[in-house]
Amino acid sequence: MLSAVFRLHGLDGTSMQTLAHVTGLSKASLYHHFPGGKDEMAEKVLVEEGRRLQTLVLSPLDGPEPINALFESLKGVAEFYGGDVPQCLMNSIMLGRGQELFRDRIAAVVGIWCQRLAAAYSKAGNSEEEANAWALYALQRLQGALILCRVEKSRQPLDHCLEELHGDVQFLAED
Repeated sequence: MLSAVFRLHGLDGTSMQTLAHVTGLSKASLYHHFPGGKDEMAEKVLVEEGRRLQTLVLSPLDGPEPINALFESLKGVAEFYGGDVPQCLMNSIMLGRGQELFRDRIAAVVGIWCQRLAAAYSKAGNSEEEANAWALYALQRLQGALILCRVEKSRQPLDHCLEELHGDVQFLAED
């Protein structure tokens, strides 16, 4: 529930009043549980989101068959960015002051995601250069699709992007 608020409003756009309303707790109670206020709450939400990313998107990339691992990871992406209008928490948190607080950690996570995609693509028989290029392309497409989801108030751009990336992996499997 906190993650939904931060996804929608970012760090600067989220007020303690909104967080209190969403959780059903008083502001005093929130400060009792999170003495660092909304910055600490955002950090906890990012940690939990990182666990979900690991479970749904990154862990499948460790599968023994690289093509299936890529397919399973893409399926995990669809679940990770759930909802009728999927939104990226990392992207939202990076607005305003969140950039100075969380940029390095978010950059590290994105870097790991890119490396893991590239490793799976490389195991599937591509050169390191091709694997790195595809991984970067995939992440750029996903993030662009998520922005379009907000603009269009629809899940369709993400679903279309995932279909295209699935097709890319299918093409690799047939090659």
